[in-house]
Amino acid sequence: MAPQRETRVYIPRHSGALPAPLSALVADSGTVVVHDPADADRVITLDALGTELKRAAVAPVREQRLLRAGSPVTSVAFVEADPPMVVAGCEDGVARVWSLDGTALRELHGHTGPVWGVAASRYAAGQVFTCGQDGTVRAWPLYGEQDGIVLYQHDGIANAIVAGRGSTVVSGGDDNQVIRWTNGSVEPLGTHNDFVTGVALLDDATPVSISNDGTIRLWSYPTGAAPLPFPTDSTYTCVVGYESMIFTGTEDGLVTEAQGDTALAVATQPRALAVSSIDSIDSRPTVAIGGDDGLIRLWEPGSGALTNLPGHTGPVRGLAFGTLDDRLVLVSGGVDGTVRVWTRPMADQIEWATDAPSDKDLLRRQPLARLIARHLRNVNSSFLVHLDGPWGSGKSTVLGFVREELKQDFTVVPFDAWREAGVGPAWWALLTALRTAVRGQRGFWGRLGLRISESFARLRRVGAPVALALAVLLAAGAGIWWLFASDLKSFGDIVKNITGAIAGVGTLVAGALVASRFLLWDSARGAKLFEQSNTNPMLEVNRHFGWLAARAKRPVVFLVDDLDRCKESYVVDLLDSVQTLVRDIGPHFIVSADGAWLRASYEQAYERFTTAVAEPGRPLGYLFLDKFFQLRVPMPMIDSSRQEGYLSTLLGTAAPRRANAAEVARVRTELDRSSTEAEVVAAMSATSQEVRDRVATEALQRITSPEAVAATEHVLQRYAKQLPKNPRAMKRFINTYSMVRAVRTLEGNPVPVADLARWTILEIRWPSLADHLRTHPESILHVDTTELEDIPEPLRPLFTDAALVDLSRTLTPDAIRACCGD
Repeated sequence: MAPQRETRVYIPRHSGALPAPLSALVADSGTVVVHDPADADRVITLDALGTELKRAAVAPVREQRLLRAGSPVTSVAFVEADPPMVVAGCEDGVARVWSLDGTALRELHGHTGPVWGVAASRYAAGQVFTCGQDGTVRAWPLYGEQDGIVLYQHDGIANAIVAGRGSTVVSGGDDNQVIRWTNGSVEPLGTHNDFVTGVALLDDATPVSISNDGTIRLWSYPTGAAPLPFPTDSTYTCVVGYESMIFTGTEDGLVTEAQGDTALAVATQPRALAVSSIDSIDSRPTVAIGGDDGLIRLWEPGSGALTNLPGHTGPVRGLAFGTLDDRLVLVSGGVDGTVRVWTRPMADQIEWATDAPSDKDLLRRQPLARLIARHLRNVNSSFLVHLDGPWGSGKSTVLGFVREELKQDFTVVPFDAWREAGVGPAWWALLTALRTAVRGQRGFWGRLGLRISESFARLRRVGAPVALALAVLLAAGAGIWWLFASDLKSFGDIVKNITGAIAGVGTLVAGALVASRFLLWDSARGAKLFEQSNTNPMLEVNRHFGWLAARAKRPVVFLVDDLDRCKESYVVDLLDSVQTLVRDIGPHFIVSADGAWLRASYEQAYERFTTAVAEPGRPLGYLFLDKFFQLRVPMPMIDSSRQEGYLSTLLGTAAPRRANAAEVARVRTELDRSSTEAEVVAAMSATSQEVRDRVATEALQRITSPEAVAATEHVLQRYAKQLPKNPRAMKRFINTYSMVRAVRTLEGNPVPVADLARWTILEIRWPSLADHLRTHPESILHVDTTELEDIPEPLRPLFTDAALVDLSRTLTPDAIRACCGD
């Protein structure tokens, strides 16, 4: 069944009572987002009855520059050049170009009627594309005075245009055609039943089109693949793509994520859409909406935050996002003949920053969360992931992003280990959390039915103790009844009889409640009693856990946080509970904790076995975690540049970093052509750190594509002989390598394949040696020498081990630093 749509309705001001039409509009569990009348930069979320649900601050966006075109503006584009440029298509047949400081640079003459569309690609910073009334699609160089060239001609008006990867241009027109041009090659993709009104690209590559016939089509590659329709009750007016998401506007005033479950109702017909660039500091999508009422609305589908940008005095026809010094910039154009530039102003005061997990991706953590989510979707059995990092490194933030990524496909069970510690047995806390999540998927009657069926299921497992307790309760109730029973000869006898009945029933009910809490482990004390009174309690708990997980509507994943704040006894108890009770049943677990804390907990709990079981380079704590988790995900490091940008964001100031736009475009083109991990690493290595930061997300997409993953696994096979002789080691090597590569890529750190592969093997075989080399990378120079005075005593035997000698031949101190993110 499709998820229920949540409609967010915007009201400029809220006086306390929800107007009747809006109440009717969102009656089906919708919400209303309104501005706080006392603070224009704060919004209030209300339910359909007008009850306040939450308040949230909205970052203010202000108009920074006004440009006058002298003719109604039909479309705008942002060009990431140096300096950045703004291009506006106008009804007088001219496309006008300004620098972002407002300087008029050029007028592009050539169309014989209105220019209906302009587009710019971040992969071709020195070029802009236009389409117009005369049906032509043209390319214009922005440097010099050269005239534009005609790429191709529609048989009728060309209404819309978009540009993407590899000089790709897609347009649609009154001839019902959707046409793609790539490096001189013209491809008709297909036709609608009426004229095409808008085009967009997913991931800068896959075309999307809308038509006056009320359809939206996703054109698969290569040409000829069947389009995928998304039906609507109203005609589409505009469309925009963002990564794999499609946002559309319709004549009835809805802006919708076409394949999702989120929509926004606006008070006007939307005519233009834009979505924030992935290069902004805050990578959560922000949708800009322009309509016939002249307002621009900034909408964050994830949080529901919504902001009005008044300024235009006529319908808004063009919107485009860009970045300037890592600040999001919005450009708008309207029928009033103006082009306006909007951005967040520099802060004039510093606000207190909380230590709560952030819901904004200020440090590029969301792509890592997506990768973890992808791993979980691709496994069929229970999978345990360790999100490893010291306190304060942002693990809880990543866990929050993972939750958002998984909530549509999984039953997500959040579990705060620190809060649950000491309440009861660890298995009982896990079971209670799972029950809460499963109950949350049901309505009242569903929850009641689950409660009854679960009680009978536990009764069958507990068996004799409950039967004995019920027999005693029945006997006690019957005895009380007998004491008060009579022949009902007088009114007093009747009262006695009624009193006896009440007493008997009350005793039975009270006793049943006590029995259920203690014998059916409905409470922490009952769970402890069950452990003490049952000969094999964990077997029955394991079976019941599986029974309850099977009642979830989607696969179950536990998100365990703050385990590194718990005592060592609870750490071991919880992880052992997961290992023995849950692993064979199916739920996935993501445990967020400092690995050093987990290892120390096991080494303290099993102190007597430390010397007997530990191996050189692999102390006891590592052996436990190696057996427990299939995948370890290290938290990305923060270099000085990103740290400076993060601090600037907290202070409300613009980050000083700026990457050369032409260089960014060149590297993006190289990444787009890359089909292997080595090619991606080569493209990233041949540029600056600033450019790497700008293209890191795209680089990650390339190295995690199916063809690149297959090529990487083939390359890694050559290192199999340096691994322990068991199949599990090879699987762990591939998993660990791929995740560390992803983390290093997000850091903008292009480590050579050979160095990262050898370092990953070293981490797997001798983890305590790897920990030593992280802080003392120069120690690698002492391998196969006798100069071991500065090497810790337990590690010295490894330095003459033939396996380590062979593995470390090409590992230098600098290579180790790069592999560790330094």
